Amino acid sequence: MAAAPPRLVLALAALWMLAFTWKLYPHFRDTIRVDGRLTTVASHLDDVCGQRVGPAAVTCLAETGEQAQLMLRQEQAKSVLTIVAPPFAVLALWWAAGSLRRRVRAART
Repeated sequence: MAAAPPRLVLALAALWMLAFTWKLYPHFRDTIRVDGRLTTVASHLDDVCGQRVGPAAVTCLAETGEQAQLMLRQEQAKSVLTIVAPPFAVLALWWAAGSLRRRVRAART
């Protein structure tokens, strides 16, 4: 049976998740990355479709809105991975190291 990770590792994982949640949460709802800069969905729609009028504006808002929603979902997925993946990677490495340690001990005896 694998040994539980030390409390320090669990505390650091929880601290990591708390710190990055605190940092990324304010931008989570409506921030997208366009050409390397962060902007809100509304600002992006205004930049792209602000000068259009009439039916062209409606079409532009519909198409750009769909694209912006997709970009928003992608940005949110990246944020969740940034928050959750490192602690899970550390725990997976901890489990692999413990498994290797048990194999080495079993081979010695």
